[in-house]
Amino acid sequence: MNRSHDPQDDAALRALYVQAQDTITPATTTRLHRARHAASQATTPARRGWGMPLATGFAAVCALAIGARMLMPASDAPTATPVLAAAESAAHIDEGVDEALAGYDESPDFYRWLAANESTLLAVE
Repeated sequence: MNRSHDPQDDAALRALYVQAQDTITPATTTRLHRARHAASQATTPARRGWGMPLATGFAAVCALAIGARMLMPASDAPTATPVLAAAESAAHIDEGVDEALAGYDESPDFYRWLAANESTLLAVE
């Protein structure tokens, strides 16, 4: 969000900041300064977690799995005969479906059933 820079707003905010600074007691200012200085000087020890060992272990397991897969003997490719048989049976199924759909085209009961279920379908949507 870019907003246009208004110098009057900037001056008003600076004046408000100076006024707020004048209301803080010197003891509070000293305490805040010491706390800020202590926080900037404190160093936190490096946290040793399980991240790197887990990542290394996972990479090793993946490498072993890939290596084991590469060493396995290649399986024989399936022959084309079952594929051709499946295609022929699918062609027979398609012929049966066409015959069944032709019966619905001639049946007025089918269209009554569709009309009755249309209100149910609209209610579901």
